[in-house]
Amino acid sequence: MTDASRFRTDLSLRAGGVLSLAIAVTALHALARLHPADGALAVVLAMIGFLCASAGAMLVIVGGHIHDRVPISARWRRVAR
Repeated sequence: MTDASRFRTDLSLRAGGVLSLAIAVTALHALARLHPADGALAVVLAMIGFLCASAGAMLVIVGGHIHDRVPISARWRRVAR
């Protein structure tokens, strides 16, 4: 990948994270406005808020480095058979 392509991918992932955070804020705001906060709608709004906030924060923080390889300690490596 070229530097411009990598930069564009990083920016796109971070923008997707910001969009996901905006969806989470909208869902949690709608949940807070429900006066009797019970029933399936409240559960769905809470689930959307939690998942979008988690994924959005991860994308904003990590960005294009989400696919970077990480070293695995010898204890957890697979043994060649």
